[in-house]
Amino acid sequence: MTLALALAFLCPQEESVSLARHLRTLREQVARSVVAIDVQRTADPDGQFSRGQFSEHADYYNRPKGPTSGVIYEADGLILTSYFNVSGEIRKEGIKVTLANGKEYVAELLGFDEQRDVALLKIAEKDLPVLPKADPNAVGQGTFVAVVGRSPDKAIPTINLGIVSAVNRMNKAAVQTDAEMNYGNAGGALVTMKGELVGVGCNVKPRNVWGQSGGIGFACKTAEIDKVLPRLKNREKIAAENRPYLGIQPGEGNPDVEGVQIAEVVSGSPADKAGIKKDDVIVEFGGKKITDFESLREQLGERKIGETVTVKVKRLKDKDKKEYDEKEFKVKLEGRPEP
Repeated sequence: MTLALALAFLCPQEESVSLARHLRTLREQVARSVVAIDVQRTADPDGQFSRGQFSEHADYYNRPKGPTSGVIYEADGLILTSYFNVSGEIRKEGIKVTLANGKEYVAELLGFDEQRDVALLKIAEKDLPVLPKADPNAVGQGTFVAVVGRSPDKAIPTINLGIVSAVNRMNKAAVQTDAEMNYGNAGGALVTMKGELVGVGCNVKPRNVWGQSGGIGFACKTAEIDKVLPRLKNREKIAAENRPYLGIQPGEGNPDVEGVQIAEVVSGSPADKAGIKKDDVIVEFGGKKITDFESLREQLGERKIGETVTVKVKRLKDKDKKEYDEKEFKVKLEGRPEP
């Protein structure tokens, strides 16, 4: 049973009418900052996907033709959407953005982050309406949210209601929600009931095991977007395979030292070249405290290939006394090697 249907059963009629009225108001409020995006491609490798006996369901497992959605992120013409929405080989002037007032613009793809599944577009317009950002500390499991998009009819915004079911998915970059996500509203705005932006709808792709809206959806958090926004403005194309590589395998943990204990250092890797060894415990990376492997991976994802980062480790000095030396290494990050 969907959340909307459950509310219809549980709420008295007058409260149900009040909720519907609020959602209509919310949709119009948010939709001023939600755009429709049309993309003309010469090739679309991400749009084809085979699911064996289910492959005949083309509308479900293939990217449909038609508009998708984006969010005005800065008033001077910067628009965020899902990278999937603008992936593939795109024709010259092949990305067009339609605003809430019906005006259409040719958009430039500035940059993207494939792992976070966000892309930054630019149009020649200023003084655009921008949504206030939600306080991330106020968005937790059970928080009511809605996703607003502009598809299939660019002139009529859509809204889907749900709750936040998890706050740290996709390597802590996204919130998870049961608000219905699909190819049309992906890239749209996930907002609180006050119209505050929680994130941008992402990870609606044919190759995902949950397909198109298999009961869960994701939105890249605004805090995560802000981390990478300067790089996107600088026209960086951050492909998943081009993320920096350290070359360690984490162990099960060290009861005496908080951090990431290393079970293996890959021979010839950046960590190996710097002098980091098996059983060292990484406690700091680039000046940021490391508490677990997720925090290390998060910090690593914010760095660039070729960048030199200071890594602090605790190295066992006396096993019986459980004494450790703190050592500091300069690690030059490299791209992941060919398999």
